Amino acid sequence: MNNLEGGAPQRAAWEISLDIIHFFFRQSWKLLTLSAVAGTISGLAGAALVAVLGKGVGAAAGPSSFAAEFFGLALLYFAAKSSSELSLLRLTQDAIYRLRIELSRKILAAPLKRLNQLGKHGLQVMLTRDIDTFSQAFQLLPLVFCDSILLLACMGYMAWLSWPLFAVFTLILAASMYGYHAAERRPLQQLRQVRNRVEELYRNFRSLIEGVRELKLNRRRSGFFVDRVIGDSALDTRRAYIRGMTGYTLVSNVGTILFYLVIGAILFVIPRWLPQTPGNLTAITLLLLYLIRPVSEIMSSLPTLRQAIISLNKIRQLEAALDGAPAAMSETDPFAAPAATHLELRGVCHRYPGPVDDRQFLLGPIDLQVRQGEILFIIGGNGSGKTTLAMLLLGLYEPESGAMLLNGAPVMERNREHYRQYFSAVLSDFHLFEHLPESGQADLKERATHYIAALGMAHKVTVEDGKFSTTELSSGQRKRLALVSAYLEDRPIYLFDEWAADQDPVFKRVFYAELLPELKRRGKTVIVISHDDAYFGCADRIVKLADGRLQAVVPVEDSDGAAPRAPFPKEVLHAYG
Repeated sequence: MNNLEGGAPQRAAWEISLDIIHFFFRQSWKLLTLSAVAGTISGLAGAALVAVLGKGVGAAAGPSSFAAEFFGLALLYFAAKSSSELSLLRLTQDAIYRLRIELSRKILAAPLKRLNQLGKHGLQVMLTRDIDTFSQAFQLLPLVFCDSILLLACMGYMAWLSWPLFAVFTLILAASMYGYHAAERRPLQQLRQVRNRVEELYRNFRSLIEGVRELKLNRRRSGFFVDRVIGDSALDTRRAYIRGMTGYTLVSNVGTILFYLVIGAILFVIPRWLPQTPGNLTAITLLLLYLIRPVSEIMSSLPTLRQAIISLNKIRQLEAALDGAPAAMSETDPFAAPAATHLELRGVCHRYPGPVDDRQFLLGPIDLQVRQGEILFIIGGNGSGKTTLAMLLLGLYEPESGAMLLNGAPVMERNREHYRQYFSAVLSDFHLFEHLPESGQADLKERATHYIAALGMAHKVTVEDGKFSTTELSSGQRKRLALVSAYLEDRPIYLFDEWAADQDPVFKRVFYAELLPELKRRGKTVIVISHDDAYFGCADRIVKLADGRLQAVVPVEDSDGAAPRAPFPKEVLHAYG
């Protein structure tokens, strides 16, 4: 189920419609005004064409006398309709472009814990399917807008021809619209269910892709997952969509046939009580026949527009859930200092769900100082809080109490974005980007190629147009490329979370014995989360986490009680608090 449900209430269709108008007005009131004016002209020109046709049919001098007027109006109708549709097309696409960018920025600005609560699959559905649905549906908006203007203009012409027939037609049209609104409630509910089912389907597809290796190892499990998990979800989506679209199809077809019935009633029935001249009946009949196409187009577009409204509602719920995100980074860097980089944690505490019994696990209080040019190892068992401490150090989690300082300046909400810019990290669940960071640097390709060769990847990967030639590699090789990206960022502080866990012995040695000392020589601060006790001697200092607290470090002995496999100086064997 969508994690945003309940985050913002479902709004009425008229509220969403007003929101859509306001949405487009904010993008460009000039384009919206131009489209409205041109659409009005096209509608009036279309109605005038019908009037000329009516006059031409009954003219004593013959229809040829109206040829110039007819073709002139046709040209005006073409020019105005094209201008309106193109203006609205440009407006909608500009708005959708800005929506994509704004949502992406809001997601980047939102706290990491909030994003985890929303769920990756939910965010993915909104950034892909919902915006695509919104985009595809509102490609119809220019057509629907011009058809609506044409309908209003033709109704105005009908009122000029015969007020009684216009009043009858308006009453029938109002009754039909009310009936349509009542009849579409159930199909609309089905379409809302389709949207929720699609999010569940995306979650299952994500599990399929990420768990394909495990599924290949168990035929029964893979069969169950495809047939029952994905199959049931896809079947529920199919059923809900068919029910919803069946209802809309029936309602739309009823509306279309009713329009024909209205034509028949005005032509054959109503004149018995409201006598009309043959000229009026002919003109009104032509007018109604002319309106069949725009009315049918409007009716057939309504289900698609309804889906767009549902998607926009979901997008607005996401924006509401992300409201209150940190503001953009200020121009002044409060952490800039000519002296050496110095990071300090004072009594920092952070709570998060524990591994069992839904209890809150407390990390802290943590007192720690890290100086420039230092290689600090953080060790500890699984569940001890190492990764959470890394998230706090990187500024991705906010401490619930205590203080963090960088170069003597406290880290706060308003400057946390500046703080993060001092770090480069390769996390245990890292994501490898195809494009390299700092793409504006002149020597980027040369530096990247150097590090790729040093990590034994030159035979597989090159740098082309500011990006890696391929990222389809093993997890260990991908992690090496992530290390290359981190090196290219050239930040003051580096954090590596179990980088060497899936590397072979050769590259473990390269990492610990060559790359880390190189960073130290360049004056970088290096924080390494590691279980590789064979390389503890590479650290300047080691701190150990146990049950969320920093403890003193003791050497790891062999099973026979011999000396440590990798002895290191006594001054290393302490926690710095």
